[in-house]
Amino acid sequence: MEKEYVQVLSRPMVISRTKHFLWTNVYLDALNMGMITTVTLPVYNVSYESNNQTILGVMGLDVTTREMIDTIPKRQLGANGYGFAINPNGFVLFHPLMKGQMGYLTDPPSLDLLEVELDTAVKTVLRKEMINGVTNERVIDTLVWAPDMFHAGRRNLTYCHTHITNTDFSLSLVVPPENQHHLVISGFDASTGLTASIGENVSLLLAPFKYCDDFDTNFLTGIIVGEEATELHPGISDLHLKYGQALSSLDELLKAKAKCDKELVQNLLWDLEATSVVDSEWAAAYADEANEDVRSLFLATNGGLTRLYPDSAIGLHESEANNWAAHYYSRALAANDFVYSAPYREYQNESMDDDDDETLITIAKAISMDVPAGGIFKPAVVGTKVSPAFIESVVHSATYGSDDDVVSYLLDDAGFVIATTWTGNQSEAFVVGMFLGMLDPALMTRLIEADVYTRVEDYDYQALCKIQVQFGSAGSAPVYIPSISNLHLLVEKAIRAHMSVNLYAAVSGWLHSALADDVVGDELILTEEEEENCIKLLIQHHYGPHSSDAMGTFNCSTCERSFKSRQVAHSNLLFVVATAEDDDCRCDHTPISVQPRRVDGPDVCNAKPHYRRRPSDCYSMNPNEDDSDCGRGSSRFPSAQLMIISTILISIINKALVASQ
Repeated sequence: MEKEYVQVLSRPMVISRTKHFLWTNVYLDALNMGMITTVTLPVYNVSYESNNQTILGVMGLDVTTREMIDTIPKRQLGANGYGFAINPNGFVLFHPLMKGQMGYLTDPPSLDLLEVELDTAVKTVLRKEMINGVTNERVIDTLVWAPDMFHAGRRNLTYCHTHITNTDFSLSLVVPPENQHHLVISGFDASTGLTASIGENVSLLLAPFKYCDDFDTNFLTGIIVGEEATELHPGISDLHLKYGQALSSLDELLKAKAKCDKELVQNLLWDLEATSVVDSEWAAAYADEANEDVRSLFLATNGGLTRLYPDSAIGLHESEANNWAAHYYSRALAANDFVYSAPYREYQNESMDDDDDETLITIAKAISMDVPAGGIFKPAVVGTKVSPAFIESVVHSATYGSDDDVVSYLLDDAGFVIATTWTGNQSEAFVVGMFLGMLDPALMTRLIEADVYTRVEDYDYQALCKIQVQFGSAGSAPVYIPSISNLHLLVEKAIRAHMSVNLYAAVSGWLHSALADDVVGDELILTEEEEENCIKLLIQHHYGPHSSDAMGTFNCSTCERSFKSRQVAHSNLLFVVATAEDDDCRCDHTPISVQPRRVDGPDVCNAKPHYRRRPSDCYSMNPNEDDSDCGRGSSRFPSAQLMIISTILISIINKALVASQ
């Protein structure tokens, strides 16, 4: 029945010979290909003997979002530029903030563009134009999140969008101001290899870019360890060996004239040559005894090269070797001033270890070049990593001679502590990297009320939340006897583990968890932590309209406190001086956390519906259809004699029933 039904409905489409491509929403592939979409096309019967009105089937092809993303000219867009695509329903196919393509969502949700980008009136118009296949370009003043999702700032981004031929999709390229112009390098002879000089005590890091087709990026993504490194290269660390092998491999490929990305290689060769002049400058500056708190100096380029001094600091930069993905790099490119940043921490540490590399403060600034035709271009970011003591000494000097009841904070543009004179209840308390709302919520609340900071809230529809799943077995027994449902769960887990690792690991893991779980009364309770997709509330802060200079007072439960704040010139820092809390003056304010937390999300029942585009193709009845093989309806009427006889019989039966009663 279904087959005939499809054939009848498809007849008008077959007659019109329409090549109707149908693209699905993106979904997670079961064969570990990542996020994919499927394109389908009907196959018609056009053989000579047929009546040419039948559809044979549908052919399809899977296209990964990675293949689509690879077509985006990422190098021209820069580290802060990106591309995205949406379908006629406004759902995103790919976007840099789409976590499904990162691989850790087991059931990625269908995300609307306004659930990934900040929902504004201008973005709503942009979305509608893209759905309708309009080609346009506009500059949008929008709030942009930093990669750490704790910092945000306003930027003027250029959105260029157009329809993709033979698809239902529209593509948009987002270009930041620093990449309105693209630097084209030429003239370097790549066949001579990597010939630029490297100064003494200088290390080079290389981003895992595909410089050449045969360039093995595993040199950069994997860490070389073992005895071979020490035996072959005594005194050289694994990290030095790893990047040394990567550079040697690329050098050999260039000399062999292998197939390479010409533009990317030319940029790298130019970066090696242009940045070599800093080696001697760094050596002279670092030799100064007064700079002992300066742990490293670095210069990262658009070509993926990071030059740093001294080479012993290579471990501090290992996680940032891919400078395009490093937080400091994108934030420095987006700013015109020095950007100070500290590793985020939710709570204070009781003590600080000066040798703890995780506490270092990064100071970075983009190198800006004026373009003759107008505008700017930023080819690199220069910076340093310093100890917190280096910054704290400046804060203490600025407040020297002040009363003991005054506390000073040096905050970044999102309200995170870079340095402070605050010690709390413990003189050794370490709070660098904490949000001020967790440390002094009353003061942070007043800064928000005074428009020094602006609070922004949005939803993360792609979050993962941990849940506790409990299951158990009633009855007292010396060993665990699972129920049928629990047994099924354990067997399923064992099979999955066997397919990915081995059965021994699954069984030993099960025994370990079973022995470690608690017995409550006569019931053994097994607890397992799982993750599920959920919605989380994201909270960011950025400078408000009165961030340059502000002052005021605020009341606590037993006293009144005052504050004064001022932005530090040529930086993202805010210097705040306030009346300190003491035993006679306590503010009973609830700490303000910026840690994402699980929420129910917006009220979807009262939300304004998003614009969707109806299907553009409709196939009406065609007069050339051959419907001779279709069934026809018919009517049958009983004879008048049969009707009269039936009426008489019913009347006789009714009378007989009445008489019997």
